[in-house]
Amino acid sequence: MTTRAQPFRVHRLIDRTVLVGVVAIGVLASPAPWVWLTSFAGTFVALASAVLGLAYVVTRWAEGRSPRIQGPRRKPPPIREEAFITAQAMWVMAGLVAWPITAARLGASTGFTWSLEGTGWSIPEAIAVNVAGVFAVDAWTYWKHRALHTKLLFGFHRGHHTFRDPTAFASFAVGPFEALWTFLPVLIVLHPAALHWGPAYVTLVVGFVCLNMYLHCGVEVRWLEAIVPKLGLNTSAFHNVHHSHVRANFGEVAFLWDRLCKTRRDDLQVAPAEAAEPSA
Repeated sequence: MTTRAQPFRVHRLIDRTVLVGVVAIGVLASPAPWVWLTSFAGTFVALASAVLGLAYVVTRWAEGRSPRIQGPRRKPPPIREEAFITAQAMWVMAGLVAWPITAARLGASTGFTWSLEGTGWSIPEAIAVNVAGVFAVDAWTYWKHRALHTKLLFGFHRGHHTFRDPTAFASFAVGPFEALWTFLPVLIVLHPAALHWGPAYVTLVVGFVCLNMYLHCGVEVRWLEAIVPKLGLNTSAFHNVHHSHVRANFGEVAFLWDRLCKTRRDDLQVAPAEAAEPSA
C-alpha cells in the first residue's frame, strides 16, 4: 500500500463516520429522540428535494446554452455521482438543522424569530447585522476551502474536484466532513442571544443556494457577470477557474479574500490542472 493511498482511506472512514454520527448523536443526545428523528427526516426530504430539483432545472437550462466556459464537453457529465454526493451533504445538513427545529417544536427558546420586533432591531440595524453575517460566512467558507486544499485535509475535498467541468448538481457535492464543516454555523441559532431574523436569514440561505448553482452551471449569463461582481459576489466565470485550475479562486460567496490573499488566477498565474492535487 502506498503512503499516498493510506491518508485518503482515513478520510473516507471519517466521512462515513460523520454520516452515521450526525444521526446517532441526534437520537442519543436529544431530550426527545423521536421528535429529533422526525425533524431530521422531514428536513432531509425537504432539502434534498429542493436542492436536487433546482439543480435539475439549472442543469437542463445550462446544458442547452453555449458557449460553455470550458468549451464543448468531451463526455457526458457524471450527474448521478454529483447528485448522490449532494444528497449526502444534505443528509449532514439535515442532521444539523434538526436541532433548532427540534428545540422549537419542544417550545425551547432559540435565536430565530420571524418578527423584526422580536430582535429589537430597527430596519437599518437588521440590514447591518445581515451584511456582517454575509462577510462572516464568506470568511468561514474561504478559509475552510483553503484549509481543505492542504495535504493534510485534501482527501476530504478531493471528490469535489473530480467534477472538473461541473453541472449544478455538483453545487453541494462535497464529502460529509466538508459538509459538516460548511454548515456547522447553523447550530449558532440554538443560542437565544444569537438573533436571526427569519425573513432575512431564509432569503440569504436561498440566495446562497442559487448562487452556488450558478457558480457550478458551467456557463455565463452576461448581465449577471456584469452586475454580481459590483456587489462583491462570486461569478460563474470566476469560480469555474477553481475547477479548471484547482489552486486559484477559492472564494465560495465572494472574491474579497481572494483579492486580499492574492489567490486569484491572475495573481498566481497557474496553469490548468487535470489532477486535483494540493500545492501545500
